[in-house]
Amino acid sequence: MDVQIINPFLSAAMNLFASMFDLEAQANTPFLLEGEYKHRWEMSGILGITGDYHGIVAFRLPRNLGDKMLQKTGVQTKNEDERLETLYGMIGENTNIIAGNAATGIVHASIDISPPVVILGENHEIAWPKSLPVVGIPFITKAGPFEVDVCFKKVVKP
Repeated sequence: MDVQIINPFLSAAMNLFASMFDLEAQANTPFLLEGEYKHRWEMSGILGITGDYHGIVAFRLPRNLGDKMLQKTGVQTKNEDERLETLYGMIGENTNIIAGNAATGIVHASIDISPPVVILGENHEIAWPKSLPVVGIPFITKAGPFEVDVCFKKVVKP
């Protein structure tokens, strides 16, 4: 996957954290996810990409970072169930924002994104397409680490 695809995701994630959470997100070196990938993520927001590109984007983070992000929004909830529902909605919406903003940064492409879903659980697995590489883009903030995983390809039209 080339930098013209990766760079919009880098920028979108860094801009989201700066503007919504007042956190500087520093990107580390992107890498290929291969084989049995063990990770520290407890939550993943996932959505599909269609249009000129097809694939999947995942926003992955530990629960602790999600809790800190929710706290920074100032949103007040009545009880733990409402807090968790708000947290999961925020993770899904942040996935949507990252993918949507990155899609607008990919020049000369028409890209649509599906509604996000949130997957929970320590070391949960995502069954990535076997035919495409998955690029992990790790980030660090003072509130904790996160990762944006990108797996898609340009559609060749006849």
